[in-house]
Amino acid sequence: MTDEEIGALAKGVAPFVRECVTQATAISPELAQQVSNIVRLLNESPPIEQAELKTPPRITRIKRDEAGNFIPVYGDA
Repeated sequence: MTDEEIGALAKGVAPFVRECVTQATAISPELAQQVSNIVRLLNESPPIEQAELKTPPRITRIKRDEAGNFIPVYGDA
């Protein structure tokens, strides 16, 4: 899954969990505590940061070394 898909899933799950909790009438104290922990975790989770895409350095030319191997030469831009 991509970061965008995970973020969308997390945003979609939180309202569903809240709705389930508000509609629940009789649940055990243990289950209520687990649901409360899940809701708290969903609300406290840090936002997913977008990965910064950097452009790779460009090869400006190719030269050969003493053994005849190709050596790439990278430019600044």
